[in-house]
Amino acid sequence: MAIIVLLIIYSCKQEISSVTELNASNEKNNLSRAKISASVPTPYEVATWSGFRNAAISYTFDDNCTNQLAIAIPSMNTYGFKGTLFTITNSSWRPNWQGLRTAANNGHEVASHTMSHANMNTLSSAQQTSEITGSANAISTNVGVTPRTLAWPNCNLGSTSIAQQTYIAARGCSGQIEPSTPANVMNISSLICGSAGSVKTNADFQSRANSAFNSKGWAIFLIHGIDNDGGYSPLSSTEFRNSLLFFNANPSKFWVASFGSVVKYIAERNAVTLTQTASNTTSISLTVSDNLNSTIYNVPLTVRRPLPSGWANATVTQNGTTVYSSKVTINAVPYIMFNAVPDAGEIRIMRQ
Repeated sequence: MAIIVLLIIYSCKQEISSVTELNASNEKNNLSRAKISASVPTPYEVATWSGFRNAAISYTFDDNCTNQLAIAIPSMNTYGFKGTLFTITNSSWRPNWQGLRTAANNGHEVASHTMSHANMNTLSSAQQTSEITGSANAISTNVGVTPRTLAWPNCNLGSTSIAQQTYIAARGCSGQIEPSTPANVMNISSLICGSAGSVKTNADFQSRANSAFNSKGWAIFLIHGIDNDGGYSPLSSTEFRNSLLFFNANPSKFWVASFGSVVKYIAERNAVTLTQTASNTTSISLTVSDNLNSTIYNVPLTVRRPLPSGWANATVTQNGTTVYSSKVTINAVPYIMFNAVPDAGEIRIMRQ
């Protein structure tokens, strides 16, 4: 018995040791710990959602159901939308590592749904730690990415303090639209789709999206099975694809992005400090920074300001590289709108 106990302790130490670097990088950089004291001087504005859209939309997929990779991800690729695959890593759940690697290489998020899909609120602290760190290790090893977010199995919340050692946010499924800053980032709400959920049709997707639009909130869709792949609460692939058509037809209203990207954007937006450092008749220099770990929080924020008098247009660079920018008119006032990654170098707005 003593030998068995020692082996278990040794195994746990080995597992925990392998994620020490991940824990250290996340410990002080969780969304819930980021300061909510953005400093943005007039006349600059930082968008609530990327592109100054009114709502964020995330498609999330649980349980490794086969048609997620066979149907959903290719359909999203058609429109350049990125989703989140919350993956169960135990081999008995048959994770398609090659398919997940391909999805990750195309910009989709591969995140954790624990190792075995156990109800976390029934497990000991040691067992929860094993489920969480083991999943992170498996994804890192087999996909080549570090998972940053977690989906609670069966929507049963486990120890958030344990989860926060490895992940920056976690998704539950209480069936609500989230506000622009979630109250609890370790239990972010989602809307269950398919036969057992409240979102079954394209009309349902649109209804929830419009609710998010009206509240400037975030709608997170939770999808398991698609068509006849054997997954829980199957969703019709036709209704799924029609929902994508709707969002593709409304690019100025809805920002469709992975769960992790939206989480990071929120944290950066709430912690941003913008400082104008120089200005003359042909260029403006500024910095965009935050108090977060830049190796994790590196999603571009959208910024805008009125064009100075006499400027017809402008181009924008960050650290010497041209970034996305666009001239927009708001209440007859011309603005330059651009994307900038916090702490990624000086930004220059140059007159055209």
